[in-house]
Amino acid sequence: MHIKHCKLRINKPLELMKYFVAGTTARTVASLVGIHRNTAVRFCRKLREKVAQVQLSRNEPFNGIMN
Repeated sequence: MHIKHCKLRINKPLELMKYFVAGTTARTVASLVGIHRNTAVRFCRKLREKVAQVQLSRNEPFNGIMN
C-alpha cells in the first residue's frame, strides 16, 4: 500500500505498517521506529483513511471482523 507524499525512507513506512496491523499505539510505534510522534500519528491516520477508501470502493463497510 502506498501513501502519497510520504517523505520517510523506504523501510520506515513498512515498519509503521507492521506495527499498525499489530494494533500498537502511534506513540509506541514512534519510539520503536525512531520518528517523531506526530509523524507516526499522521501516518496512521493516512493509513486508516486509505483502508476505509479501499473498503468503500469494494462496497464492503468495515466492521472489524476478518473473513
